[in-house]
Amino acid sequence: MLWGPPGSGKTTLAGLLAAETKARLVAMSAVTAGVADLRKVVAEARVHRRAGLRTVLFIDEIHRFNKAQQDAILPHVEDGTVTLIGATTENPSFEVIAPLLSRSRVFRLEALEREDLEKIVERGAVELDASISADGMDALLEGARGDARVALNGLETAAALAAGDQITLDHVERALQEGHLLYDRAGDQHYDIVSA
Repeated sequence: MLWGPPGSGKTTLAGLLAAETKARLVAMSAVTAGVADLRKVVAEARVHRRAGLRTVLFIDEIHRFNKAQQDAILPHVEDGTVTLIGATTENPSFEVIAPLLSRSRVFRLEALEREDLEKIVERGAVELDASISADGMDALLEGARGDARVALNGLETAAALAAGDQITLDHVERALQEGHLLYDRAGDQHYDIVSA
């Protein structure tokens, strides 16, 4: 179980673990998946297992699964059909059923430190072929509050606003403001913002 705030790298870490073990990664969100989806993944995992390929099942926001849905995963974790990596922003001791938790290790991730976030933004700027002013960087790091996703989304929006010029404080402030304006109660960002 990977427990940490939004943007702390839970999904990225799950992908890296699957790649490192040369396992097949199947990712799903507990917000949209149900027992039927789990059954399908398990059936596919059985076929792959017979061919010698392990399956890592990554369930984002596993705390959103109810007890019955979590119970449905348990036998397949126990028999090794799937290796489960659950990601949650909530304390797993309260949100994950005891039998599943007892077969797991919990790794607590923290919000990213400023230095780590700055490295991520610098790599993102290189990918975007963009440069950012020192005060723009400071504002972006401050506005992200340790969340890599917020920082990278802000960088991408600021780069679009800069239109090939250096990203300035004004671009970053506008980008972060636009990001907040996109937030609405029914939108996808609602759960990220509420759980932050």
